[in-house]
Amino acid sequence: MIKKLLSIATLFLFVGSASAVAQVKIGYMDTQEVMSQLPAMQQVQKELNTFIQQKQRDLSDKATQYQDEVADYQSNQGSMSEQQKKDRERELTDLSEELEEFNQQIRLEIQQKREQLLSPVLTRMDNAIAAIAESQNLDFVLNKSTNNGESVLFYASENQQNITQQVLNRLQSSSQ
Repeated sequence: MIKKLLSIATLFLFVGSASAVAQVKIGYMDTQEVMSQLPAMQQVQKELNTFIQQKQRDLSDKATQYQDEVADYQSNQGSMSEQQKKDRERELTDLSEELEEFNQQIRLEIQQKREQLLSPVLTRMDNAIAAIAESQNLDFVLNKSTNNGESVLFYASENQQNITQQVLNRLQSSSQ
């Protein structure tokens, strides 16, 4: 008798939890599509490209200075003493390390600039997603693809809601 009651109770719990899961509403969107169509992204990309070009010029200038120093050493090493050669080689090694550190610093600055420029756009997109999800009583909104374009959703039934266009419309209307 107790086994029968436990079995019935387990069955009710399973049925109750299955019906609760069935009520979850999920939407999805394609952030890549939204980002590619936002006018603000063109400005972000323009600013970022200008910043990158400036940093590349700075790096190129430093690399040219280093190459000039190496060329100078190579052309004058015949007239240098062994100690002068060692000292100069040590200086060139230090310059090479400085150049590498400068390159790493530039990469970090570019990454920080990209994050700084994208932050307001991503915040606006997050707010638009949240507003649409709330207005449509969605429990979750999934991203259709990753940042490098790989699909995350392998299947979405016809009953699922693609809110990509709604998010894009909301962002475009709020930027005007």
